[in-house]
Amino acid sequence: MTDVQLDNAIVRHAQSASRWKTVCFSALLVAALSAASMGVAAHQTSASAAAPAASATATMQSQAQPTVSPSPTPTITPTPTLAQVVPAAFANLNQLDGSSTLASAGVELNEMQRSQLMERIEDFRAQGYQASFVVVDMRTGAAIASYGGMPMYTASSIKAPYIVSLAQTGAVDINAVATSATADAAGLNQLITQTLQVSDNDTYEALYKQFGAAPTMQWLAGTDATTGLNGYYGDVTAIDLARMWVNSYDYLFGASADAADAQGRTWLAQQMRSSLNSSIAAVHGEGEIVASKAGWIYGEGNLYAYNDAGIVIPAGSMQLSEKPQGYVLAMLTNACARDDLLTALAQTVDDAMRAA
Repeated sequence: MTDVQLDNAIVRHAQSASRWKTVCFSALLVAALSAASMGVAAHQTSASAAAPAASATATMQSQAQPTVSPSPTPTITPTPTLAQVVPAAFANLNQLDGSSTLASAGVELNEMQRSQLMERIEDFRAQGYQASFVVVDMRTGAAIASYGGMPMYTASSIKAPYIVSLAQTGAVDINAVATSATADAAGLNQLITQTLQVSDNDTYEALYKQFGAAPTMQWLAGTDATTGLNGYYGDVTAIDLARMWVNSYDYLFGASADAADAQGRTWLAQQMRSSLNSSIAAVHGEGEIVASKAGWIYGEGNLYAYNDAGIVIPAGSMQLSEKPQGYVLAMLTNACARDDLLTALAQTVDDAMRAA
């Protein structure tokens, strides 16, 4: 091979090597791009494969349970505690029109409730009697009244609030009385039991002579009561008698009372159950708690009264300080010996409270 031929061969070899380098670089670039593309494609393929599965799952869930549009979050109103209800009750009692045939505060009566209560009120008036009543819903403090501001003679219906005032103000040690812990306490136990259960006037007189009116006046401070005791008994309005029983409910069943009095309070409430001639107790079953005190007088001293007042708590009610139940009712009338009229009124009031 000549030198010229050798030189030409070297040139051709170099050109061939250059072409192969270009081809190899291109191949590597294509391979790299292809790998990247495959990675993206693989990711897309994987996502695409997952999407149908998710879609299928959603479809299955949709078929198994229909989609429900979200509802607005309901507003939950907490149940008032007794500590909240008691001041609300006093405020509503202040708002009542005491001269109205039928008034309410904190509640609006429906037509049926109004009609039935008006019918009971008319029953008294049609037979020549005067009657007033006040009921306080102890779940809310709402109050309803008929002639609630008319002063009437209490007769013995004042005895229970009077004794509660002695206990709550500390004029008597109600725990010691309940257990007859001392001779003096045993004597008070007898006086209180006879006064509440059989309305003994002599035992009430003995209590009143010993303690007077001061404990009751102290007890009523802050309730806005405008009438109180006069002698052993007195004229009060149904609104004020209801105030006394709201106070009694709070003491007997409320957390605000001294826990050390628990045994005494339980005993005291028990003495007011099944009290003599109670029209309120007459319309309630054994399972319900009725702590009440009736009062009556048939012309002695030219006084006429047939009254009843107290607390009604439905069967099964518990933790009344946290979730108060039932109501307070005060009825003042001059319908002597007319159990039928008072019982009918008590029943109609109970129906209205249950429907509220």
